[in-house]
Amino acid sequence: MPVQQLRFAEVPLERNPATGAPSAAYAAWVDTAWEGFHEKPATAEQLEQLLQAEVCDGRVLTGVFDDSRPTDLVDALTPVATYASFTRTMNLGAKLLPAHLITMVTVRPTHRRRGILRKLLSTDLSEAKDAGFALAVLTATEATIYGRFGFGRATEQQVLELDVRGAVDFHAAATGSVVQLVPAKLADIAPELFARFHESQRGSIGRQESYTRMATGAWGDEQPEPDPKLRAAVYLDAHGVIQGYVTHAFAGWESTPPTLKVRDLVAATAQARRELLRFLANLDLVERVTVPMVAANDPLTWALVDPSRISYTQRQHGLWVRVLDVVAAFEAREYRGSGTFTLQVQDPLSLVAGTYRFTLTEGTASIGLLENPEPADASCEVTALGPLLLGACTVRDLVVAGLLKPASPAASATLGSLLDLPGLPHAINGF
Repeated sequence: MPVQQLRFAEVPLERNPATGAPSAAYAAWVDTAWEGFHEKPATAEQLEQLLQAEVCDGRVLTGVFDDSRPTDLVDALTPVATYASFTRTMNLGAKLLPAHLITMVTVRPTHRRRGILRKLLSTDLSEAKDAGFALAVLTATEATIYGRFGFGRATEQQVLELDVRGAVDFHAAATGSVVQLVPAKLADIAPELFARFHESQRGSIGRQESYTRMATGAWGDEQPEPDPKLRAAVYLDAHGVIQGYVTHAFAGWESTPPTLKVRDLVAATAQARRELLRFLANLDLVERVTVPMVAANDPLTWALVDPSRISYTQRQHGLWVRVLDVVAAFEAREYRGSGTFTLQVQDPLSLVAGTYRFTLTEGTASIGLLENPEPADASCEVTALGPLLLGACTVRDLVVAGLLKPASPAASATLGSLLDLPGLPHAINGF
């Protein structure tokens, strides 16, 4: 069936008025979305937990329906594609900016190559721009899909593996103290600490309700149901102020070597992160500690006397960013020094196409769209704006990759001196 004959409709976050349970339409949407990620159908209690969390998040669910399917074989409430969105802030360096987050995108194999994904994304991105969002963000299981819609890779992440056999020595002396506590105590602590981290880390994306539920053990890391294995600890500085927390679980005696898996580690200071890792390295009956969502430039190797204890695995792309408003997005970015340049942007969806003048004064930008474009100092496809916005790499990296085309070597040097930033953007959660 052509995409024009399919029905696109919002699936409300509502309950059955007679029973109070999540509605049948909501249950069918969740089942289809979970099937797309090879999960078994949600139980009644899992549906209840999910509905509560998604109401807290303010999610908007969209389903695509093929009403030509035989109703004796397929429930009419079952969509052939799913799509969800909600709002959180993203740290762009100079400020936090509201971002349009896209998630749970699935299309059943029976209905692929009919333009469903293109219609879902192009319509949603246009509406998000009209609603005033300067950027859209998603995580991608397949990296090649979303570039054609203007998304560019903005963050990377990896898994840290720490060999904790024997004494793990740090260069710095221990400071502060660590207190082990039941995870439920993190109900108020976890959101407050993440907010502090989020304010300070370029590339950080706001968290959804599920992260608080996972921190407290109300949800496991894979399913919305209690996790009795979860343990927790907090770090207090010399003044007794909580500056970080960690949740973790033992992988089981069958794990080789015996492994402790960190579920979440949030630190408002670099010292808090170091001391929480020191605490984990001293737990008994464990030979390896794994930490997910670690930055591509993780500094722990410099903290250990023996850096060979550390290895990194599963390096992969994290957040993909689609700029919807060049002026608003790039004026929320950090810069270096003062200067001017013009940038021409090509955009197949015509959402941000045009030539922009950047006027930078002591690290602050004033940007305008030129009505009568002049030859630009550089040009790029819209996909380059994501990494350029977050400072995910240097200007030279983008030039060598062919993603940014300067008019001259001098223009390339000017852009690098103004746009290149220290460090890397990093997000410690997906969505």
